[in-house]
Amino acid sequence: MSQLLGMDPGQVRQLARSLENAAAHFELVGLQVSGKLSVIGWQGGDADYFRADWAGRHRPTLLGIAEQLRQAALEVVGHADAQEGTSATGAVGPPAPSAAQPLASSTRETSGDDNGNWITDGLEWVAGGADWVVDTTADGAEWFGNRAELGYGNIAESFRDLVDGGIHAGGLFDEMLAGSPPSIMELSASVALAGSSLVDFTVTAGTFGQWAPLLLDDGTPWAGEPIPVSVSRDGMNRGPSQHLDSVVPTDLAALAFLTAQAYGDASNPSTADGAVRITRVENAEGPAYILSIPGTQSWNPVTSAISADLTGNLVSASGQMSTAAATVALAMERAGIEPGAPVMLSGHSQGGMIAASLASDPVFLERYNVTNVMTFGSPVDGTAMPSNVDVISFQHQNDVVSRLDLGGTSVNGAVPEQSGEQVTLPDPPGSGWSDVAANHDYNNYAHSISEAEDDPANRAFQYAQSPSTQRFLTGDTSAVESFVIPVGRRQQ
Repeated sequence: MSQLLGMDPGQVRQLARSLENAAAHFELVGLQVSGKLSVIGWQGGDADYFRADWAGRHRPTLLGIAEQLRQAALEVVGHADAQEGTSATGAVGPPAPSAAQPLASSTRETSGDDNGNWITDGLEWVAGGADWVVDTTADGAEWFGNRAELGYGNIAESFRDLVDGGIHAGGLFDEMLAGSPPSIMELSASVALAGSSLVDFTVTAGTFGQWAPLLLDDGTPWAGEPIPVSVSRDGMNRGPSQHLDSVVPTDLAALAFLTAQAYGDASNPSTADGAVRITRVENAEGPAYILSIPGTQSWNPVTSAISADLTGNLVSASGQMSTAAATVALAMERAGIEPGAPVMLSGHSQGGMIAASLASDPVFLERYNVTNVMTFGSPVDGTAMPSNVDVISFQHQNDVVSRLDLGGTSVNGAVPEQSGEQVTLPDPPGSGWSDVAANHDYNNYAHSISEAEDDPANRAFQYAQSPSTQRFLTGDTSAVESFVIPVGRRQQ
């Protein structure tokens, strides 16, 4: 009996996603262990030996496994693509009669023996057709079985998302009853996520898992290898990587412009899903690192490879660690930022929310020495960051996006004490109170910050002159290195 060969591309792509998830898991384990080793109270020869063994043998092994899994995922996707191409051009049907054994012929003799051969040939053709029917039925049953398995997986995943969203929202209500009410923005975002999870589960279960909308599903983070970029005064040239040069971080406006450049990286083929920029400044005390984190780059509610999207906004607003934030941590790991080296997180819009989220996370702060945070156009008033982190937040007077958190107002009307310096900037020239796009534009913020720090009486000037900030500023191009690191989301 013949057997049709092939695959269900959907199942194979699900396997590729599983391989990607496993790769990300190995990378995260490496990140977590390295972070713990940098802060635990363990000194002496044994500690030094284990740290060296971890850095030289165990951690590279984990990263090697992750890379092999990622290569396997790419190979599997290639097989699925090839199968879909074959299926699109192939034909399925009963086997054609053999040319040596025709069913009928206008020149056929009518002798008794010929009649017998004709009958035999006909019976063989019928038997071949029966084999085809049986084989096709078996393959069809297998296909439906695979689809059922895939559907079960989709239903189970959407149900887990529903439960997780419900648990988080329920926890906020419990905190409210216990006298620690969340902010209005935090509760609203949590309810929106829980509601979308309910819709996603209803649709997925209603189609027996054959259609999974993946609404506001935050997926799994990933980060690629650092791509070196040149450094220049104006940051307007493109090097071999076709990424814009990083501008020399001479002042706060240059830091804002570095963040604006990270938006443009998303249009480059090597960082199509988004990127963060990491700039290393060598000073008398050693290296200091600037993380430039762009904001929202997609408003599609359906999960995609772009982690800085509507989903990332809502997850960050709900008080949870988003996949977009996790990609920044992975990018820092890829860049090899040394424990103890000063780190400045600079972000616009959602990028600022990510910076504030990381700077308020105890686990992240165990791994990295975050000394400064600069946000602009970001609703971060309700995020409590440690007092030893120097924070400055810029907001145009009529930028509605930066005020979506209502100043961090909680559901009982209380307004929290805000972290660091809050600087309100005049709206960009020519824009009115209703010009939402101009008032939120990252390039306009860079120009407004430049004007603010030129005024010695302005808090922007004072922040730029503080010792903690000065470690990240330089006019020496030779003291600066910069990298673009691709980041994004993989579907779970």
